[in-house]
Amino acid sequence: MNKLKKALALVATLAIASTAFYACGNSSSTADSKAESSAAEESKEDSAEESKEESDEESEDESSEEAAGGENKVAETGDKLSILCWTGDDVEKMIENFTDANDQYKDKVQYVNVGSKGQEAREQYANYFAGGEDADLFVLEADWILDYINNDEYTAPLSDLGFTDSDFDGCYPYTVSIGTDNNGVLKAASWQATPGGYVYRTDLAEELLGAKTPDEMQEFVKDWDTFTATAKKLQEGDKKVALADTLGGMWQVWQYNRTKAWLDGDKLVIDDYCKDYAELAKEYYENGYVTKEDQWSDGWYAIGQDDSTMGYFFCTWCLGAGSMLSNAEGGEGGSTFGKYNITAGPSGWAWGGSWLALSPKCDNGEIAHDFVKYFTVDENTAKDYALFKSEFVNNPKAMKAIVDEGSNKNDLLGGQDQFSVLYEAASAIDMDGKITAYDSQIKDAFNNAVSKYAKGEIASYDDMINEFKKDAAKIEGITVE
Repeated sequence: MNKLKKALALVATLAIASTAFYACGNSSSTADSKAESSAAEESKEDSAEESKEESDEESEDESSEEAAGGENKVAETGDKLSILCWTGDDVEKMIENFTDANDQYKDKVQYVNVGSKGQEAREQYANYFAGGEDADLFVLEADWILDYINNDEYTAPLSDLGFTDSDFDGCYPYTVSIGTDNNGVLKAASWQATPGGYVYRTDLAEELLGAKTPDEMQEFVKDWDTFTATAKKLQEGDKKVALADTLGGMWQVWQYNRTKAWLDGDKLVIDDYCKDYAELAKEYYENGYVTKEDQWSDGWYAIGQDDSTMGYFFCTWCLGAGSMLSNAEGGEGGSTFGKYNITAGPSGWAWGGSWLALSPKCDNGEIAHDFVKYFTVDENTAKDYALFKSEFVNNPKAMKAIVDEGSNKNDLLGGQDQFSVLYEAASAIDMDGKITAYDSQIKDAFNNAVSKYAKGEIASYDDMINEFKKDAAKIEGITVE
């Protein structure tokens, strides 16, 4: 009962008591006084009891409203929930896990392939939407997510599915920040956090460095000066092994640790960081500290089995079943299957990340809501998926529970729990203010120039920067000075 109702009730009670007193005429004043006092006390008790009951009811109503969340404004008229992505590696496993746990959605969720890599999807999603095909949810990548969440023609607020911002309080804060558009509207939710480490061959580490445990190996790769010294040592022995897998792998670590965004407004930023990385890459390439293979090539996986490299820079989504590490080991039964371990490596870093966004054309509101909730809001189902796919999910409590329980054992890592190594790194991920809508294009241009410089195809650093600027100037929307 609100305050006004309480006041009116008390006034009414006192009015009744006053009328009774007047009607009694010349009755005993003592008796009348007692009667009035008794009525007032009863009124106070009744008012207090009603106040408590009403307070409880209000609390229950508020709790019920909070549990229910907002209103789901999206119709449920479609046949299937369509989830767009450029690869099924994640989405197909997510669908399997989700439908196994929700029988009512069996055969009602489908993966739709758009492009063969992230950059292609960035360009092809818009064409797909324009064509009128079915689209409910779709996956966005960190390097170009801002393109989509800041365009209301491509993305709708997650509040349309009935979510409130507080629903995502259990996620890593940086993922929520990245999924929020320039107007403060949450447009995308991530199911994963993506800290990385150094994944190395245990047999080679023991043979060539005497390192028998991840802690012992970490001493050989604990910072970049030490990493370089170890790389040099491996080239001085009879069995020459590169410490790093590819320039692309090294780049993932370095690009994360860049302290500035690639753009200041719309102007390209070239700083000392660019020179530091370019010179390091050239030193590593020329001296055999890194292999000559390119990331994502077939040779990238082959070097994981032929003793060409000690290890890889891999992040969380590289370490599960059917992942890059699995390919590098030759799959189950491969020559190096289970012969890898993970350690922190020379610096903390994270690689990419993926977000689920809501299409304005979504016509499966109920399933879309439940799918997003399953992977990004609910701690218990997030934990279940983490163990199902060996995925580092976007929920610190779920991940801590797994680490504390010791319930994750990764066969690719010889039974080691990668989460125990990466959990601390995840809490330190900071990407706020460091990403732009053009990162994938800018980084591709920079990496191409650095690769040519490292391989001797470009003579000097200044020439390399000119090459970078020339390619970057082709990117619509940025200014190169």
